[in-house]
Amino acid sequence: MRTSEEIIIIGAGAAGLLAARELSAHHSVTVLEARDMIGGRIQTVYRDGVKSAETGAEFVHGELPITLGLLKEAGLSYYHIYGKMFQVRDGKWDARYEMIEDWDGLLEKMSSIPTDTTMQAFLDEQYPVEQYVSLHESVKSFVQGYDLADMTRVSVKALYSEWTNESENNFRIDQGYTAMVRYLEDVCLRQQARIVTSAVVRHIEWSAGKVTVTTEAGATYTAHKVIIAVPLGILQQGHIHFSPALPDQMAAANNIGWGTVIKTVLEFKEPFWEKQAPQVGFVLGKAPIPTWWTQLPDKANVLTGWLGGPPAFPHLHKTDDELLEMALQSLAILCNEDADTLKALLTDSHISNWANDPHVTGAYSYSTPATAAAQVLLNTPVESTLYFAGEALYKGASPGTVEAALSTGKGVAERILQGIKN
Repeated sequence: MRTSEEIIIIGAGAAGLLAARELSAHHSVTVLEARDMIGGRIQTVYRDGVKSAETGAEFVHGELPITLGLLKEAGLSYYHIYGKMFQVRDGKWDARYEMIEDWDGLLEKMSSIPTDTTMQAFLDEQYPVEQYVSLHESVKSFVQGYDLADMTRVSVKALYSEWTNESENNFRIDQGYTAMVRYLEDVCLRQQARIVTSAVVRHIEWSAGKVTVTTEAGATYTAHKVIIAVPLGILQQGHIHFSPALPDQMAAANNIGWGTVIKTVLEFKEPFWEKQAPQVGFVLGKAPIPTWWTQLPDKANVLTGWLGGPPAFPHLHKTDDELLEMALQSLAILCNEDADTLKALLTDSHISNWANDPHVTGAYSYSTPATAAAQVLLNTPVESTLYFAGEALYKGASPGTVEAALSTGKGVAERILQGIKN
C-alpha cells in the first residue's frame, strides 16, 4: 500500500535505481540524476541495437546473487568468460604467468597481521625492498591496476578479504549492463516513480523528517527523506552542500579510498593479437597502458585497455586523441606490431576517462584501514532523514562492483521500509 511519505534519491546509478525500485512500490519517489542519462558508471554503447562496448562496468565478478537475480527477473542472458592470461616480457608472450610471486606465502603473512595497516607499510616490514624488489613491483602493479588503490593508503585486511574471495567464474551480460539498468528504470516508472536527468544537486537543507533539495539550475524538491547515492568523489570534493553541515559524515567519506581508471575499447578489422597466441584472454606487460583483454568467447575483434590507479593520474587531462595514440603505441609494444599498421586496422574506439566526468570524478572505491568505521557511520541514517548508499559503503566480499552498489541500494530501502532507526 502506497503511503504519503515522499523520498528523494540523488543518483540514478545501480544503487539509486535499485533503492527506487524497492521504495516506489510503497512511497512517492523522485530520482534526481546529474548526468543526462541514467546508469552512473554503467554505460553500454550500442550499434544497431546490439552491444558494441562496455565503457563502464563490464564484468559480473562471480555468482553474485543480486546481480544474477536481477538479470533473471529481467530475462537477460549472460555468459561465462574465459581465455588464457599472458605476460609479455621482451616481446615474448608467456602463459605461465604468476601474478605475484609466492602468492600463498604473501596471503599467509597478510592474514596474520594483528592490526590493520597499509599495503606499503606491510611490505616494507615483511619484505624489505632491497631483498624483494620484484615482489614490491608486482604487488604494486596489481594493487594499482586491479584495485585502483594507492599503496600508501589501501588496507591490507581489505585486500586479503577481497583476494581470498575472488571468484574464478566471471560473466558478461549479452545485452550489456545498461539493459539491466533500463529494466530497473522501467519498473520504477511503472510504479510511478519520477526520474529527472540533468538535475545537478548542489544543496540539501534538512531537519528531522524534512528535506529541501536544490539543483544547480535552481529547481527545488521537497520530501520527508533523501538517499544520497552519488559516487564517492562527489562527496569527497564537496559538490553537495548540506545545511546543517555533516562534518562527521564528510570526514568519513574521506576515509574511504577513491580510485580512477582510463578505459579504452578498440575495435579492429582483424584479430592481429592471435598471431602471438591462441585463446587470448588477458595480456599484461610494460607499456603505457599495461593491461588488455579480449571479448572471448565472443569473437569480436575488440581489445579493451585498462590504465588504473595512480599510474593514470599523469594522463587524466590528455585528449581522447592523445589517449588513443597512447593505446595504439601500447598495443604495438605488447603485440610486436607497428603503431601505424594498427591505426590502419582500427575501425572504432571508445575512451572513458571517468575522472574527467564532473558528475562521477573517478571509477570505484577501495578500503583504507579507517574505512570500516567510516562505512558504519555512513550507513547510519541521520535523524531517520538522510541516508547514504553506493558501492563505497558496501562491506561484503565483492567491493568495487555493481553488486556492491546494488547491495547498498537494497539495504537502505529495506531500512526505510522496516522503519529501522539505526
